[in-house]
Amino acid sequence: MSSAKGVWVLVEKGDGGKIEDFSLEVLSEGRGFADALGEELSVLTFSSNTEETVDILAGYGADEAYFFHSPLIADHCVEFCEESLFQLAEEKTQAILLFGASLFGNDLASRLAARLETGLVSDCVGLSLNEEGLLVQTKLTHGSKIATTIISPVSRPQIATVKPGILQKRMSACKRETKVMTFSPELTGKTARLKSKGVVKADPEGIDLDEADIIVSGGRGMGSVENFALLKELGRSLSGVVAASLGAVDDEFASRKNLVGQTGATVTPRLYVACGISGSIYHVLGMKDSDVIIAINKDRYAPIFKYSDMGLIGDVVEIIPALTNRVRQALKDFCERKNGQ
Repeated sequence: MSSAKGVWVLVEKGDGGKIEDFSLEVLSEGRGFADALGEELSVLTFSSNTEETVDILAGYGADEAYFFHSPLIADHCVEFCEESLFQLAEEKTQAILLFGASLFGNDLASRLAARLETGLVSDCVGLSLNEEGLLVQTKLTHGSKIATTIISPVSRPQIATVKPGILQKRMSACKRETKVMTFSPELTGKTARLKSKGVVKADPEGIDLDEADIIVSGGRGMGSVENFALLKELGRSLSGVVAASLGAVDDEFASRKNLVGQTGATVTPRLYVACGISGSIYHVLGMKDSDVIIAINKDRYAPIFKYSDMGLIGDVVEIIPALTNRVRQALKDFCERKNGQ
């Protein structure tokens, strides 16, 4: 399959019709790969073809944008979407195909990889190219304790899904004149075996640490099991999950399943709130790539402040309840304004 050329990226839109940030993150990385390989970057999307969408894709460096046209894929039925991608891939085999690791992206990527009889590495936490131009895919295995690198030297396309928040979202240095393509798959006579009834939002407390967008984490500085319970209230108000440092686990404030750090989970949430955590390198290795880090500690010289975007100096037992009340009041005010419109 050495004749396979180019990079494809699937771009998804959210419920509000806005392109998802994780898609733009993957698209940015795809542009870099296309430049390194001297090939074209093509976008695949099941969303509607609008001038605004094309303009955004051009800003992120897309050479081509394929819009799929069929009434059967209007509701994003994964079976029809997979069939559409399969038909296009049969016409034009690409070297690399990237997805965001969303519920839809992981489902679609696994189905397509099976149809194309090629490899798939899902939930990647890193992507790069080696000297031979092969895609080097990194994912966490063995309970997120080992970073495993995988390549696909023979089968094409090389397919990967990437966890949100891992890659940097960046505009292309040169805005391209994106060529708009419409692909009409042949879906006549095909029926879907699976029908989606909707999405049920998971209980934040039941979400795995490496899947959480918001994490409130406590350390030995919380002082006691009773004080550690304050984190649950703050976590609920933010729709986040509670984690812990090794010091808090050793002092039995929290279970080892909540551990973040070198000997625990490696996390990359949108927001990480470190409460009473000194900031040893063993803990920092597990959370330093979070988008925004807020640290609360009474020691103004605590190492955690070197890694934080915002710091609050003071007693966590006093600050956390006050912060929880402020968050709840802000949510209440927002709901009242929304209901009053």
